[in-house]
Amino acid sequence: MVRKIFTILLIVLYIIVLQSCSCNRKEKARASGNNVEAKDVVVIKAERFEHDLFSINVDSVDTYVPKLRAKYGQFFDLFNYKIVNLGSSTDKRYPEALKRFITDYYMNLNYRKVTEVYPNLDELNGGLSKAFTIFHHYFHERTIPRVITCISGWNQSVVTTDSVIGIALDKYLGRNSEYYQKLQLDKYLCYTMQREYILPDCMRDWGYTEFVFNDSANSVLNNMLYEAKILYFTKKMLPETNDTLIFGYTLKQMEWCKNNTKEMWTYLVENKLLFSTEYMLIRKLVYPAPFTALFTKQSPGRAVVWLGYQIIDSYMQTNTDVTLQQLMIDSDFQKILQKSNYKP
Repeated sequence: MVRKIFTILLIVLYIIVLQSCSCNRKEKARASGNNVEAKDVVVIKAERFEHDLFSINVDSVDTYVPKLRAKYGQFFDLFNYKIVNLGSSTDKRYPEALKRFITDYYMNLNYRKVTEVYPNLDELNGGLSKAFTIFHHYFHERTIPRVITCISGWNQSVVTTDSVIGIALDKYLGRNSEYYQKLQLDKYLCYTMQREYILPDCMRDWGYTEFVFNDSANSVLNNMLYEAKILYFTKKMLPETNDTLIFGYTLKQMEWCKNNTKEMWTYLVENKLLFSTEYMLIRKLVYPAPFTALFTKQSPGRAVVWLGYQIIDSYMQTNTDVTLQQLMIDSDFQKILQKSNYKP
């Protein structure tokens, strides 16, 4: 009898432990932003345009052009016009221009290096699949893009349309790549030319495409909060990604921002810069740069966007009834600032 009671107690205890573990897993999933349902799951498999392009028989390029156009559609035009500037694929001179591109000595070295660094895209596909699963969870009605890789001749990193993300793998060969040194690219630009920045760059640029800036109200405040909102979106899509990758900052630059939050905010307010519409001022504050010109040389570029992110984060924590969907389509940045209760 005692043994029977003991067995029953063990079974009850086992059930309690199982339920507790299940609850803990659910809590962790909610905390990480991955509380998605099976119907939300998205599988991304990037297509390798660069392989198809450099596999062309150079003696009959003109016969391959219609095939490439049929297979890659919108991306083929994007590649020709915006990435390598070869012009229209329907122009009679186009096959010769494409032939020059794929037989260029340096482009072939570039292609071989890309193939060496990225023999497969398993890691990228997995990361994009997770990110767009979260995206689909929040934005059911929006398009899941086709993802295509290429080489850009070091011209672009990520390009997007309303249905395509193009990734130039030759812009992610590693910040110390000999190609970037020979091109004499600025160090602050090379810093993010690493494999681990592909996902943040893709999701950030997808955010720009999906949630376009309303430039009819162009001010420092509107620009810094719009850019911050895109970073907030990127972070939501990549909840497990370190903030240094989201912002493109070193740990030292992140620390500078944290330690100088009050000083940055005071400078903007006391000099009445928040509502300035001066183009060059906006450019100095929110465009990529080695440092933020109005602050010290120890500051990272776009430091005001980091400041804006704190405002957006404060707004979302203070106004818990506001959804991510509502935030991303809200262009009333003055209201967001007021309701954020932000106090650096």
